[in-house]
Amino acid sequence: GVSRALSDPWRPMRVRGDGSVSAMHSSPSQEKAAEAPIRAAAELSLAKNIVYSALGGVAGATAVYPLDMAKTQLQMDAAGKYSGLFDCFGKVAKAEGMGALYRGLPANIIGIMPEKTIKLAGNDFFRQQFKVDDKTVYPEGNVLREGASGGLAGACQIIVTTPMEITKIRMQMYEPAPGETVNQMKVLSNMVNEMGIRGMYQGTVSTFMRDVPFSIVYFSLYGIFRRKLADDNGKISPLGALGASTCAGIVGASGSTPLDVIKTRLQAKTAPGVAPYKGWLPTVSRIVAEEGAAALFKGVGPRTIIISPLFGIALMVKETLSNWFP
Repeated sequence: GVSRALSDPWRPMRVRGDGSVSAMHSSPSQEKAAEAPIRAAAELSLAKNIVYSALGGVAGATAVYPLDMAKTQLQMDAAGKYSGLFDCFGKVAKAEGMGALYRGLPANIIGIMPEKTIKLAGNDFFRQQFKVDDKTVYPEGNVLREGASGGLAGACQIIVTTPMEITKIRMQMYEPAPGETVNQMKVLSNMVNEMGIRGMYQGTVSTFMRDVPFSIVYFSLYGIFRRKLADDNGKISPLGALGASTCAGIVGASGSTPLDVIKTRLQAKTAPGVAPYKGWLPTVSRIVAEEGAAALFKGVGPRTIIISPLFGIALMVKETLSNWFP
């Protein structure tokens, strides 16, 4: 009774009528599910992992890009020009046309492929090194090591994320001259030439400060949700992957919004007459002093709406391709 039950403290207990305790026995299907290894993308070949990660990233980023555009506009709106997400959509579309909501997409796609490859494939690599998916080592997973895997992947990606983010943000904030037909690749080329290599890495620290905490939270939660939704063979359905990653994204994205606002202010080109933001802590102090602490959560709605389906679609595509073409 009690001694046997206590030998495995995680096994469900049954209390008998006489007050004694015994362990409840799992059904064969439950035991099979508990013993089945979670099929990690780390089992894929390196080439497939890179390709599937890149395709997932492009699919997710393209689907949510107008929301990303609006988020940047809201986060840079120190003057209170926009009252919210839909007001921002309406004013940008009215002033510049619907195509303006996709301004900066080419730069984003160029950067998102290596960025998501490093993040997703890197996470798989570190999970493999930490034996997170080895059931003989961690039968129920290990949240701390999953978080560490995600955090390290997030740290590695900033070599690509920083230049991608600064060019994307500046393209999103670009104001064309009256009657100008925007050639996005030409504008992007001019921006890159103007900034130079050093300028492309402006805001590296703020990018690190945003991406590492987000990745720790996101991949920890995704691992938990994925284990709950995986089948007996450790595979997860497309809808399961979408649901698990979306839920993890909601928590990670909303909680890291202040870090994203700080990064955006440091990387965006300020309006004429407005002093540029310099330094991580001075930027925090300036935002709070000039606009109040609530300004650190500007764009929290669009960011949460962006990140959740972006990672959801990216991981759904990757998991689906992994199941179809293992």
